[in-house]
Amino acid sequence: MQSTMILPRLPVVISLGFAIACGVLVVPASRAESLPPQSVREAVAICCELAHAAGSDRQSKLAVMTDSISSLPAAWIVPCLSAFAAATPAGSNWLRSGLDRAVDRLGDSVPVDELAAFVGDATQTPRARSLAFVWIKAWDGARAAALLDSMIDDPSLDLRREAVEKLLMSVAQASEATQRDAYRRGLASASDVDQIERIVAWLSEHGEQMDVATVLGFVRNWRVSKAFDNAQGVGFAKAYPPEAKDGCAADTTGWKTVESADKHGGIDLNAAVELKKGVLAYAVATVEMPHAGPAEVRIGSPCAVAVWVNGKPVMAHEIYHSSEAIDQYVATADFQTGGNTVMVKCCQNEQTDPWAVDWKFQLRICNAFGKPLATQKKNVGDSDAE
Repeated sequence: MQSTMILPRLPVVISLGFAIACGVLVVPASRAESLPPQSVREAVAICCELAHAAGSDRQSKLAVMTDSISSLPAAWIVPCLSAFAAATPAGSNWLRSGLDRAVDRLGDSVPVDELAAFVGDATQTPRARSLAFVWIKAWDGARAAALLDSMIDDPSLDLRREAVEKLLMSVAQASEATQRDAYRRGLASASDVDQIERIVAWLSEHGEQMDVATVLGFVRNWRVSKAFDNAQGVGFAKAYPPEAKDGCAADTTGWKTVESADKHGGIDLNAAVELKKGVLAYAVATVEMPHAGPAEVRIGSPCAVAVWVNGKPVMAHEIYHSSEAIDQYVATADFQTGGNTVMVKCCQNEQTDPWAVDWKFQLRICNAFGKPLATQKKNVGDSDAE
């Protein structure tokens, strides 16, 4: 006989308690795989199991579980959103699929009031709040718009973006002075690069000349080494002399001083070093930080890259020519107040295709909302610069 765990009755609350409960609540396999959940606790447990999905494992079972939560009653939707708190990327997709279908089926019975309260609670998981907002927007656009008035600095980047967009749209027919104030406010809160660039472009067109690279916080002044061997990819794992030992900074004597003029802070190593395949180079920058503590190091490159901060490894990605997006790779590093040394190792492979010629990177140091933290002094007057 198959046994099930009997738990005491618990009040239904919107908290991480549901996510914790997922680890102890056992749902009979036959129930989870074939029938809709019979209680809110069982529904949350199924959602939490979906949220923990990884990769392509158990696809058929996960599909059946997703079907089972697509029939949830209105009162169970918000409690089930707590499952997003510990969701994997794959699990988040499964969970959203099932809950989206449940909300679509509810029609006019969508619990807009409860969802609005959930969205307004900034302590809830950003992914869940963003999804709840999408549902509200679909069923009650005016209610969704009203929520945005207090979300211009929201911890959910999706909601923050929506709030900034609303602010800018609200002044479209206003005086230039009113628009300028709104665009300045929007720039102070915006986190997405494309949105920031649009705001900077508008302000520049209206008399406030701004440098996009400075606004986005790209590190533009570097000292660049000579080329080192990376034939057949041997250099990525090899510790050439510039790589710090015991936390010491690399000796950059004789390195070339390079200042990026690119709006995204790009450092073109083909131009700075040489146009050659199967090589690598190091770049070192000194940045000033306003206070000690963790910050995000964000780098983009079509080449393999590794990063150190104050001689300590931060990240390494041996991937060639897959992308060069801004903030392609993000890792957290500890910084000290004042001067800090950042070193990048950028490796070029031996592909000869035209699209594989680029040998470059761009890097910035930000808080969790993409706001730049580091500043720099120009590498001017260095006696050992080439």
